[in-house]
Amino acid sequence: MILNIEGNLNRYYAQTLCLVYFPGAKFGEDEVEGDGVPVVGMFVEDREDGIYSRVSIRLGERKSEADCFVEFSELFPRERVRKVASGHAMTLAAKDFFGYISPWGLLTGVRPAKVAAQYLESGYGVMKTRKLLAGEYLLNPKKAFLATSVAQTELKLTRGKTDDLCSVYISIPFCPTRCAYCSFISASHKMLSMLGDYLSLLLDDIRSTFKLIRQLGKTVATVYIGGGTPTTLDARQLERLLKTVAHCTDVSALEEFTLEAGRPDTITADKLRIAREYGVTRVSVNPQSLSDEVLQHIGRRHTAADFFAAYDLAAASGIRDINTDLIVGLPGDDFKRFSHTLDEIISLSPSNITVHTFCFKRAADMSKKQGVEFTPDVPSAAKCIQYSQLMLPSAQYKPYYMYRQKNAVGNLENVGYAKPGSECMYNIYMMEELHSIFGVGAGAVTKLVDNAGGTPRMKRIFAPKYPYEYVRDIEKIRAGVPEAGIPSYADKVFEFFGLQPKNPSKESS
Repeated sequence: MILNIEGNLNRYYAQTLCLVYFPGAKFGEDEVEGDGVPVVGMFVEDREDGIYSRVSIRLGERKSEADCFVEFSELFPRERVRKVASGHAMTLAAKDFFGYISPWGLLTGVRPAKVAAQYLESGYGVMKTRKLLAGEYLLNPKKAFLATSVAQTELKLTRGKTDDLCSVYISIPFCPTRCAYCSFISASHKMLSMLGDYLSLLLDDIRSTFKLIRQLGKTVATVYIGGGTPTTLDARQLERLLKTVAHCTDVSALEEFTLEAGRPDTITADKLRIAREYGVTRVSVNPQSLSDEVLQHIGRRHTAADFFAAYDLAAASGIRDINTDLIVGLPGDDFKRFSHTLDEIISLSPSNITVHTFCFKRAADMSKKQGVEFTPDVPSAAKCIQYSQLMLPSAQYKPYYMYRQKNAVGNLENVGYAKPGSECMYNIYMMEELHSIFGVGAGAVTKLVDNAGGTPRMKRIFAPKYPYEYVRDIEKIRAGVPEAGIPSYADKVFEFFGLQPKNPSKESS
């Protein structure tokens, strides 16, 4: 598509606004106006008391246009006001052009509850916040209610948390098979064959990371072992991993210790016994769907019966919290199948239920083998989401964290629900960037956060994406290349916090 911007407006933000209504659109410079090529024009002007924006949408002979003026606010910086004005104009123009408004209005970011939290923290009441989200941001009233509810819970759970806390994410990017909708190469024979070498290097990396955290004077609040599917590890390998974590930190003092078991076909009573023994307090057992037909279509090797057997093992293990992941909008799924799945999961009464919206990835096997893109049933997906947001609260589950992803079916959201007192704090810390997350392993991201001084700062450090890259490069990355002026991982961390690297010889690992 062709996007023309006049005035001071972030181009990436303008593109995200367009993608809400033109999903999958490309913004190549070689685009030529003609049949089938939409043209969006955005005009933004800074005025003395606010920001004025005008947006036009044109496709062939059809055209719509809308404008908006937003006054400056003490609550939000000028750049936010600029986005609100242009987003409002785009949403109104799209409403005229397409005949509908996205349920999330002009919000395009991954954290829709953030705006609600800012209003609540600034003294606005719950009802006023919902009204502002629906009026100024054009959210569907149900989404405004959801965003405000999530923000309330997050603020309550994080109140009084100190700046010296941090979390650790450990990546096990291996799976027994690859789901048809997944774009990550994690299940090939070559990948699985390097699991032993990967684990050995990962354990050294874990020791190094916890040592660095101690040097920084920080306290680990949560540990999250994710994937892939961490229980792809056999019982002996899993014990080595958990034993290393337990050696590096007092797991009994953690707020929570999560292990993603994920695939029911990787779960055994022995692995769950080991997890409980080494302090794991939360485990995920993920059916995605309880329709065998849907599971087969998306390349899952397990059946609904396998899930129930795995869930029974988890329930009998004594691990404190069990999470189950469901996905709305999967190929072959519909409202009848999804509502049956949700009803069955609610009847099991796990402490957490996370409802994701399916995201289609072009690199997935599903796309390659079928040769055409999967066309989602958006009305059905929206109905499924509405059903989950009705049934889960009525079953005493409260929404406690939420995020959105690019290319999600129907521009819908992912929501975590929990019984009171069993919320996954790692999810909140990670999503709301409340403290530093130290990522260990292939594909992991270290997200350093410094809230000192009143102006939050953040820095990301990316580990090698694939296991073979990690095995090849991690020792060099950790040590750095001083002669080439390449700092080590620890040097980057110390520099961010304005500290001097400590002599490693003075502290044993």
